[in-house]
Amino acid sequence: MAIKRYIGIGKETTYGSIIAPTRYIESIEQNNPDQGWIIPPSIGQRALRKKNLGPYRTSETLGAFDVEPENIGELLLGAIGSVTTTNPYSGVYNHQFTPADTLPSFTMRIGSEIIERILPGCLVNSLQLQASQEGNIKAIAEIFSGFVESNTSLQSAIFSPLQAFNFLSDPTANYLKLAGVNKQTQIYDLSIKIDNKIPFRRGALDSRMFSTKRVGSREITGKLSLFFDDTTQYNAFIAGSEFSIEIICYGPVFAAGQKYKLEIYVPKCIYTGAVPKNEPMDEPIKISDASFKGFYNEVVGAEIVLNLTNGVSSY
Repeated sequence: MAIKRYIGIGKETTYGSIIAPTRYIESIEQNNPDQGWIIPPSIGQRALRKKNLGPYRTSETLGAFDVEPENIGELLLGAIGSVTTTNPYSGVYNHQFTPADTLPSFTMRIGSEIIERILPGCLVNSLQLQASQEGNIKAIAEIFSGFVESNTSLQSAIFSPLQAFNFLSDPTANYLKLAGVNKQTQIYDLSIKIDNKIPFRRGALDSRMFSTKRVGSREITGKLSLFFDDTTQYNAFIAGSEFSIEIICYGPVFAAGQKYKLEIYVPKCIYTGAVPKNEPMDEPIKISDASFKGFYNEVVGAEIVLNLTNGVSSY
């Protein structure tokens, strides 16, 4: 059965130059294209008479889609900027994603039942990763493109057959540590967001397009919710203490006895809110949506590091 709805992405060699997809994602998407029409108000009569095309911009939201071992690497790279890949065993590749000041661009292709829409020059403005007991690890990506889209006929999309990362699939091996202590028994959901704050609405006089890649300050934020079994996190909030977050989630064995793996490490955080709320007696007291912010760590040399182990040789 032919796939008619899909998201395809491929990393561009030249910013804004269309390239074939290297990966397909099963995700819903919402888009907001804007021609930026410049329409002066009418003075001499009631009817509008004049118009010019202004800055063209498109914002796309992907997700929330399941994070699989081989559907997230391009977006991790797009969100954070740099990757180093090693090949410790035959068929096994470890990709370490670290922050960089220059972001790669992508061509995104959206299969929409009867046509394929093509958006060149896509930049990952933000990427949010979410984990909860109720489901698989999920991602939400905010994509910006400042190049006018085109379209072609539907292509042959191929989705990965791999199952998504899930904390409950290997609970003894997986862990979620706060300040070096495993807190899986307390935490029931967590999200981490990388935000590049791209100055997308500010262009230049050389083009209607977002012709030069620019980024703003990078911000790492998140939220976690946990049962109030002890006061450790509350005390950290009150004291303004720094702490680290380390997440490791494994998938099945795939080659050389190695497992697929996703690792997220934020070496220095502070809570910006972590207060328990009283509930009726038939509900446990919880700290819901404790917000935190990540900071640069001198020893690690980054504010966030992500590791992905899979069978993809390069990104």
